[in-house]
Formats: sequence, structure tokens, C-alpha cells
Amino acid sequence: MIESDTDVLSVGSQDAAPKARLRILETTDLHMHLLGYDYFADKPDDSCGLIRLLDRMNTLRNEPGQTTLLFDNGDFIQGNPLADYLAAQENQGEVHPMINAFNVLDYDAITLGNHEFNYGLSFLRGALRDACFPVVCANITDRHHPPLADDFCIIKRELRCDDGQTRAIKVGVTGFVTPQITQWDHDTLAGALTTEDIVTCAKALIPRMKAAGADLIVALCHSGIGADEHIVGMENAAVPLAGVADIDVVLTGHTHETFPDTTRPPTPRVDSIAGTLHGKPAVMAGFYGNRLGVVDLELHFDGTLWRVIRQHVYLETGTAPTMATKKLRETVTAGLQGSHRQTLAHIRQPIATTQIAVHSYFATIMPDLSQQLLARAQRNHVAAALADTPYANLPVISATAPFLFGGRSGPGHYIDISPGPLTLRDAVAIYPFANTLCAVRQTGAGLRMWLERAAAHFEQLVPGRANQSLITFRSPGYDYDMLDGLRYAFDLSRPARFDINGNLRDSSATRVGELLYAGNPVRDDDLFILAANSYRAYGGGNYPAVPRKNIVYHSTQSTRDILIADLRARRQVTDHVIPTWKFAHLPDTRTTFLSSPRAKTLITDQMQHLGPGEDGFDIYELTL
Repeated sequence: MIESDTDVLSVGSQDAAPKARLRILETTDLHMHLLGYDYFADKPDDSCGLIRLLDRMNTLRNEPGQTTLLFDNGDFIQGNPLADYLAAQENQGEVHPMINAFNVLDYDAITLGNHEFNYGLSFLRGALRDACFPVVCANITDRHHPPLADDFCIIKRELRCDDGQTRAIKVGVTGFVTPQITQWDHDTLAGALTTEDIVTCAKALIPRMKAAGADLIVALCHSGIGADEHIVGMENAAVPLAGVADIDVVLTGHTHETFPDTTRPPTPRVDSIAGTLHGKPAVMAGFYGNRLGVVDLELHFDGTLWRVIRQHVYLETGTAPTMATKKLRETVTAGLQGSHRQTLAHIRQPIATTQIAVHSYFATIMPDLSQQLLARAQRNHVAAALADTPYANLPVISATAPFLFGGRSGPGHYIDISPGPLTLRDAVAIYPFANTLCAVRQTGAGLRMWLERAAAHFEQLVPGRANQSLITFRSPGYDYDMLDGLRYAFDLSRPARFDINGNLRDSSATRVGELLYAGNPVRDDDLFILAANSYRAYGGGNYPAVPRKNIVYHSTQSTRDILIADLRARRQVTDHVIPTWKFAHLPDTRTTFLSSPRAKTLITDQMQHLGPGEDGFDIYELTL
């Protein structure tokens, strides 16, 4: 358990003033992981699921003398095959299972995450219709309908003070979502929603909340812990948001990280051990229900105002269910088992066969077959869509990134498909999201910058040294794009041009050495079509911005459906991995990376299995 305990004020002579305790609990990025089941691996998963948090919630909420508020920080409605099944059924009149869970568990308020919008506004409205709690999201505006969410709410509670008296407190709760949702889901949200910068919105809103009587203000921020300084429109704005006057507590999420986190480097505004942003308590509770965020506050009442004088921030993990919450679990999951069984029957349907094992154990270390299957499907679809257009003769390059790559999700989160049937589940594992596909007009120079952004995934290496880490700390695999259709090499002895958040570090830096198409060097003014998912095409992952005029096609099918159709059409996978990219040779240079213990039977001549690492991963060495 990571925790912090911080004195906020030295109260001195105020020690005699009455004090009370308030506990705030957070879930975030549940992604429809209500049950403890991994649909991508098609097996139970004891590390995740909202129901595995029920016993800890129950204990923490029922502690004597403790007043507790429970919030969810968004991305609860989409993220696994069960979510897709429920969205496809769109059962009118039935309560969405995640909303039912929030109702049963007496959540006090929730905010919306970016993935809430993936299935469209009609589905989202239908799901939220049955919410028995406030939904707050201040930085979105619906142009044509009643608001999806309120700007804020005021929650009234009675606190039992240490002098034996009970006193009222008004907790103001607001929420914010990444403003990029109108780009990432442009096809469904364009013209329907507008968004505002998180910090700009907060600065205007918080005085309204104080005027409405809020004694304490909690910000539900579906946005990660990024840069300290505010940049208008930033995706991960939790730090500057915490700097807004009169915000007392920040609950953050979106990036699937945990906070407090002793491995996160501190900054002037971020204390990753104490669990504070700008000195204020902040928590991020991982993803899929693998953590429960807890902020314990000790409050002092001076006769007029409540003030935080002590804070304790920590994370709890789920536990095996006990009899104490058996009835609660049954109520939370009531009516869900049928959908669960139907989802399993659906995803187990075969769509093709493969003669080759398909895995993602080295997905960002070397060319990967799972990504090349997706790349080929994207390229074929775009080429067919543009066949009778002025772009028909331009070469098509395909951008993909892995989603099951280990990392923060753990050593069990990889693709591992044995020769034999390929099922719908396997296609979902290769591409789990509901994005559509775009065709982007790009120059050779644009493709080079795309690859320079991708190359931030790797550390700079010193030639001639061993035992150097290959992957940049905290860089997620889903932001590492591979461009299929080109041949290229990264020189990791050179510094990265961009950091892992897409910010320019060194405009003169270049890691992309040779860059070839059909065996010929790519010139800056060469023209291409880049097939990319809508999230990336509209700036997701802070890749170089693509002007709207250069997006020449947008599919009506999801990228995943395009992949499924391609696999069904080909019936059998016989491909071997094509060596599209590599690391430039650095003499006597060896570097290490983490992967699953299962990967040790699949290593190449350039690799060596070194043994067990941390958190269930094994350590591997790659010779450059």
C-alpha cells in the first residue's frame, strides 16, 4: 500500500477548535471491468474488477466516526468486449450494468471520461438516464440538447466532531474531461459538443461554487498528471488544475497510472510520495478496478469555515470476496450474467485460422505480427476506399500501435495466439477500442516526424555499454506507432526529438536514419496516404497535428470491424513477420527490457533471458 500522511497547517492555539474527519474514495478508468474477468485472455482475472473492491469499500465506509464520499472519475462505460456487447444491444428500458453498480454502491457523484463518448451521444444519454447520483463535467457544452452533465453539485453531509457535536459541511464537486474528445471522436461529436480547456474552465467555475456555499471543493479530473505549467488545451492537466485557488482535493485518472507513486520523479509541484499536487491531496487509482484511491482529511472548524489541517493519501488493492459483501455483490451484478455468457459466446466465434503463432511479447522491441495483421487490414481498406479518387495512385502506409504490451497492465496482458483458430476475441485483443479509420495525406517529412515522435519510447543509449534500459520510463506502448510499408532504423545513440508526452525537446535531434519506400530513400516532398485510427489522426498521443484538410477519408466502420472483415476474407494467416524496422547497430551495446516469463521460449539470436524481474515480469537483454 502506497500512502502519505501530511500536516497541512500548524494549528497552534487552534488545537482546541473542533475537528472532524472526511474520507474520499475514488475509482477511475474501470472500462466496464465490473466482473473480475479478462475477456482478452478469456479467463478470470483476480487482479481487476469493481466487485473485488467491495470489501475494502465496505470496511472503509463503515469505520466508526468516519464520513465517506465515493466518486468515479470516468471511463467506466467502454473498454472490453462486454462493453461492446452492451452497446450493440442498446437495450432500451434496461439500466446499464455499470450505472446499476454505481447506484447500488451509493456513489455520491461521477464525471465522464473520454471513452464515455465512443459509442455516441445517444447511447451515453441512455446510460446516464438511470443514474441516481449527480454526473458532473464542467468543460463540455451540448449544442442541441439538455446538458449531459452538470457543471457542479453541492453535497451536504453532517460531520461528527471531536467535541461531540455534529456540524454540517457542504462539499462542492465538479468534473473535467480531456478537451480532445471532440477530436478523438470527431465523427460522432463534431457539431454536437464543444469543449473548453480544463484550467480555464476551472478558474471561471470555482468562484461560482464558492458563491453557492461550497465549504470544500473536490475536482474529479479525467486527465492525467502531466506538465507542471499550464498550456491551453493540454490533455493531462491535473497539476495546473490543482493550482487553481480554492480547489481542495483533486481526483485524477485517464493515464492508468497510480498516485501516490514512489517511482514517479518529483517536480516542484508534484510530491509523488506525499500524494500532493501544489500541496493539495491528489489520488489516481490505477485502472480496471485494480486500486481504490483514498484521501483521508482531518478538518478544523473555526466557527465559520472548514479547513484541511491534515491529509493522508493512499491506495488500497482489491481482496477476495467475503461473506460480508455476498448480498451486495449479487445485487451489483444482478442481470449481468446473461450478458456475460452471451459476450463469451460471441467472442469465441472463429473468424479465420492461423498457421503461425501470433503474440505481442516483443511488440515495441521488434516488428510484430499482430501489428502487421492490423496494418495490412487498414492499408487494404483505405486503398479500396480511395480507388476512384485523386489519391488512388499514392502509396498507402499504415500506422499501428500495440495495446496488449504488458507495462502497467502486468505480465499477463499480452497477445498469445497459438496456431489454430483465430476468434473474435483475438481480433479484439489486437484492437480493443471503438475508433474508426482515417486516411491522412502526408509528406515524407511528415512521416519522418511521426516516427521521431514514436522514437521517444526508447532511451538514449551509450555505445559500448551494457545493462542499459531500452524503454523510456513511463512510456506506454500504445503511444509507440509503427509505420508498415516503410523500412527504417532508429539510432538510439542520438537524443530523442520529442519527450513521451509529445513535447518538442530538441528541434535538431533526429533518430530516424534510413527511411525507405520500395527500396528507395523517402524525400521530404514525397506524398503518401497514411492509414491511422481516428484517435491518432486527430492528435491522440500528442503526435504531430494533422490539418483537417489532410484527412481525406473517414470510415463508417470501426477499425476493429475492418480487421475482422479482413481476417474473414483471407481465412488463413500464413504470414511471417516482415522486417520493416530495426535499431541501428551500436557495437558492443546491450540493453534490457521487461516482458512476460512466457516470452523466454520465443527469444531471437540477439536476445538473452536474464531471469526474473519485478511484478511478475522477466528481464531480457537485447544486443544492438
